[in-house]
Amino acid sequence: MKVDFDDRKILHNAELALVKAFSEFCRENNLKYFIMGGTFLGAVRHHGFIPWDDDIDVGMPRPDYERLQKLLAENGQVIGEYPFVTFKNSETTEYVARLENPATKIIDRSALDVDKRNSWMDVFPLDGMPNGSFSRNLHSFRLLTLRMLLKYSEFSKVSVNYTERPFVERTLIKVGKVLHPERWLNTQFYLHKLDKALQKYGYNESNYVINFMGAYKLKEMFPKKYYMDDKLYDFENLKLNGPHNYDAILRQMYGENYMQPPSEQVKNKHFTEVAK
Repeated sequence: MKVDFDDRKILHNAELALVKAFSEFCRENNLKYFIMGGTFLGAVRHHGFIPWDDDIDVGMPRPDYERLQKLLAENGQVIGEYPFVTFKNSETTEYVARLENPATKIIDRSALDVDKRNSWMDVFPLDGMPNGSFSRNLHSFRLLTLRMLLKYSEFSKVSVNYTERPFVERTLIKVGKVLHPERWLNTQFYLHKLDKALQKYGYNESNYVINFMGAYKLKEMFPKKYYMDDKLYDFENLKLNGPHNYDAILRQMYGENYMQPPSEQVKNKHFTEVAK
């Protein structure tokens, strides 16, 4: 579903309000955050939103992520007027926390079930990984397995219409359409199992950290030193915090030519529209 320019502008304005409130809250409470993924790429390549993108992604070191949740539990689970939603404080089955803007709703047609919900920004935890390469590979495999089981447990919500997936994921989706695994997997069990596994290795003690719940999974694992030195990036009318070494991060995630816009097929991968 291609979203027209006016719809995208409405959505972007709703999300700018979210990230503005979020960044101010973090500054006031001495919480560290970084713009991530497509938001980081947008800041570097477009000095704002990637024109066809439909969300904002930020990450926080796990200690800051947990302190944020503790602060908001004492503050009515809101930042300003915007609700902060997690699987621990609501009925959502999304692992990643979201700051939502109820004033603008979207319709998502990427999964088997069409979903109408508040516009949002994602808040990802950055978690520690083992220092040894063998242990790191073993832990990575465990995390990938738990993430797959979690997705299978709510298969009707998986973005099956997203075509830019590796062969293994496309195969697993085909299997899921036949087996209907959500009938025999418990989502809450795997949410808590994955949460525990992600926190097994402390952020402060680890040489490598990962945004494992991001779209790029293991491609979002970097030496922790990349997140020790940060800077402000222009993002539309805001200045947002991001890692200083943008080139190393964006090359690993998006390839050598990350400054070149992608194909039309990739541009329209999100299948979202603003609800009227």
